[in-house]
Amino acid sequence: MEKKRRRLRIDANSIKTRLLIVLVTTCIFLVLVVAFMGFKTFERTLVYEIGNNRSDVLSQVGDRVKQVKNNTYMISNLYYYDTTTQRYIKELAIQDDERKRNELCNHLDILTAQFKKSLYEGNMDYNVILCLEKGGGYSSAPVPEGYDYMSPQNKIWYKDMLFAKGDIIDVANYRDKKENRSYFCAARAIFDDQGETAAYLMITVNERQIYNMYEHIIPGDGTIYIVDQEGTVISSNNEKLNGFNFFNMKNLDGLFGTEVYTITRMRNVKILFTKYFEESSGFTVLEEIKLASLLAPINRVRFQIILIALAAVSAAIVCAWRLADHTTRPISRLCDFLQQVDEDNLEKQCEVNGYTEINILSQKLNFMLMKMKGLMEGIKQKEQQKRKMELSFLQAQINPHFMYNTLFSVKCMVDMNRNEEASNMLVSFIQLLRSTLSNPDEFVTIRQEFAVLRQYVEIQKFRYDNVFDVIFECDERVEDKRSPSF
Repeated sequence: MEKKRRRLRIDANSIKTRLLIVLVTTCIFLVLVVAFMGFKTFERTLVYEIGNNRSDVLSQVGDRVKQVKNNTYMISNLYYYDTTTQRYIKELAIQDDERKRNELCNHLDILTAQFKKSLYEGNMDYNVILCLEKGGGYSSAPVPEGYDYMSPQNKIWYKDMLFAKGDIIDVANYRDKKENRSYFCAARAIFDDQGETAAYLMITVNERQIYNMYEHIIPGDGTIYIVDQEGTVISSNNEKLNGFNFFNMKNLDGLFGTEVYTITRMRNVKILFTKYFEESSGFTVLEEIKLASLLAPINRVRFQIILIALAAVSAAIVCAWRLADHTTRPISRLCDFLQQVDEDNLEKQCEVNGYTEINILSQKLNFMLMKMKGLMEGIKQKEQQKRKMELSFLQAQINPHFMYNTLFSVKCMVDMNRNEEASNMLVSFIQLLRSTLSNPDEFVTIRQEFAVLRQYVEIQKFRYDNVFDVIFECDERVEDKRSPSF
C-alpha cells in the first residue's frame, strides 16, 4: 500500500503529469475565456443593433406625433385667425347676445366641416372647444347634459395659457372625466382690443389616435411612452400613466448621456431603455423592453457555444495528452535505462533518441558509462593486485622458527644416522614449501589445502617421534570447492 501511494506521489510529481496539468488548465482557461468573451461580444452587438433599430422605429413614431402636433397647431391657427370668429368673440366680449352666440356656433360648425373635409379627409379626428370668458361657448363634439367641461379656469395649465399672450401651449393630458378619455390639447387665449381675455381656444385630439400610430410596433412585453419636456406622459400603451408627470427629464438625460439606449433596472428587472427626442416638437419617445425577452433568441446560441466549448476542451485535453506523452516519452525511456544501470551492467549503450537535448543527454550518458566501465575495470585490477600482494605477504609470514626447528631436526637425524627418516622429513618439508611459496594460484581447492596440511603434520610427527595422531575429515561435496591459498 505504501509503495502504491509512493507510486502515485511520483506520478503526480512527474514531468508528464505536470506538463499535462499545465496544458489542460491553459487550454480550458483559454477556451472558456474565448467562449465567454465571444458570447458577451455577440450579446453586446445584438443589444447594440436592437437598441439602434428601436431608436429608428421610435423616430418614426416621433415624426408621426410631430405631425399630429403640427396639424393641431395649424388647425388652431385656422380658427384663431379667422376674422369672422374674431369679430363674434370681440362683440360677445362687449355685449352678451344669444343670437350672436348661435351665429358663432353655426359659423364654427361650417368651418369645422370644411376643415375636416378639405384638410384631412377624416384621417385625423379632432375636437374644437371655444370657451367664452363670460360663460358658454362652442364644442364640435356633443357635450353631455349637465357637464360643463369647457371652462379652463380650474385647470393647472390655465395661468400658462394666459402668460402665453395668445401663443399656443401644449396640454399633455386634457382629461374628460365624464367619458374617462385623455386628449392631447393645443390651447391658447384670445384677447379683445383692450387686451382683456375674451375666450379660450382648445383643439383636442383623442390620445387613442396617437396610440394607434405605434400600437403595431409595441413588443409583446414592452411599453412606449410619449412625454413632453416636463416629463408628463402624453400617450402610452399603459393608459394608467397618461397625464402623470412620470419622468424626471434631467435624470433621464443623465441616464442616457449621448446614447440612444441604455441597460438599466426598473422594478427589479433589467430592461433595454430606448429614447428618441423629436427636437422640433419637443416630445421624447421612450420604450422599455425586458432584456430577458430580447436575449431569449440567443439562448440557443449560448447552448451551441457551450457545446462548442466542451468539444474544444475535449480536443484540447486529447491534444495536451498526446503532446505531453510525445514530449516526455524520450525522458521516460531515458529514466528506464538509467534504472537498469549498475556496476555489474555497464555494457549497455543508451539508444534513446528524440529532441536535441535528449540526444545530447544520451550521448553524454554513453560516454559516462564508458568512463565508468574503464574506471571499474581499473579498480578491479588494482584490487586483484592488492589481494595477491596480501596473499604473498601472508605466505611470506611463515614462522622462521618453524623452518629453523625443522632443519635442525633433519641435522640431528643425520647426526644420529637416521638418514632415511631425515630424507623423508626433507621431502615433506620441500613439498610444503613448494605448495605454500611456489603456487601461483590465488585460489586452491579444499583437497589441495588438506594435502598441504598432511605434509605439515608429517613434519611434526618426525620432530616429535609420532607422539600424536591427527584425523582428517572432509565432506566429499566440498573437496572441489575453492578457497584462498594459505
